[in-house]
Amino acid sequence: MNVQLSTLASAALLVLVTACGGPQPAPQPSPSPDPAPGGSVPAQVQGEWQAGEASPIGYYDPSTGAWQGATGSSFIMKVYANGTYAYTGLLAVGSGSCQSRILSTERGTAAFSGDLMTFTPLEGEVQSTVCGGPVQHAPVTPTVRRWALSVDDYGKEALFTQLQDTPGTTAFYRTDRPGQTFPKIGISGRVNAPEGRSAAGTLVVACYAEDPNCASPATKIQPVTVSGTFSFPALEDRPYTLNAIQDTNGNGKVDSGDLVDVYSTTDAPGPRPSIRPPTQNVSVDLVNVN
Repeated sequence: MNVQLSTLASAALLVLVTACGGPQPAPQPSPSPDPAPGGSVPAQVQGEWQAGEASPIGYYDPSTGAWQGATGSSFIMKVYANGTYAYTGLLAVGSGSCQSRILSTERGTAAFSGDLMTFTPLEGEVQSTVCGGPVQHAPVTPTVRRWALSVDDYGKEALFTQLQDTPGTTAFYRTDRPGQTFPKIGISGRVNAPEGRSAAGTLVVACYAEDPNCASPATKIQPVTVSGTFSFPALEDRPYTLNAIQDTNGNGKVDSGDLVDVYSTTDAPGPRPSIRPPTQNVSVDLVNVN
C-alpha cells in the first residue's frame, strides 16, 4: 500500500530523521556574576552537571619519540539558584600528528521559560586550534536550549539538553551529589514491513504522548534489529507514542520509497495510540510512502 504522509507527521519525521548529533562546546569558574532580573531557575536543574569524558593523559609514540595530546570531550554546566550559570567545554580530536581543540568558557545569566533555558554570557571566550596551529579567539554568544529531566537507557537520572534549531541532544549527569537511579521499565516489540521489504534499518522513536512533534530532548530513538525487533530499555512512568521511519535512500528526507508507521499517514486507522511502560510485544506496522 502506498500512502501520503500527514502534514503533522511529515514535519515531525523530518526532525527525527536528522536528529543524530552531539554535544556543543562551551577551567573552573570563579565567583558568579550578578543574577538576571526576575530569573527563576527550576529547583531540579540547580546544581552541577557534566557530560562527556576527556582523557586526562596524553600518548607517547615510541617510533617517533613524540607525545600526542589527549582526546575526547567534556562539558561542565553549573546552574545557580540566583539565576546565574557557568559553562565550560573541551572538545579535543586528533589523528596522527594533527591535534585540534576547542575550549569554551563562559559565565553569565540564566533564564527559564517552560522547557527553554537561555544562557546570556557576561564574560568568556572560545579558543580553538587546528592541527597545532595558532590559537584563535572568538566571543561567546547567547544560546537557547530545550531541556528535560529524564532517564537514560540504564534508568539513571539525566538532564537532556538540545540547542535550539540544532539536531542532537546532550545528556548531563549530576556531579554535586549522587543522581537518582530508577527501576528500569521500558517498551519493546516488533516492526512489520510491507511484503517484499525489510524492517532492518528502521528507527523507532518514543515521544512523550503530549509532544506530537517529538520536540523534547528526552525523545528516545532505537534502531530495529535484523529480526525486526526493538527495545527501549528504560523510560519514564508516563504515556509515550511510537513513531517509526526507514530512510531508504539515506538522504535525510522523508520521500518516495521510504517506510513510515501507518499512523504517520493520511490513511491512519485512527488516533495514534499511547503506550505506558512497562509494555512488551508492541506491534508497529510500516507502509510505503508515495
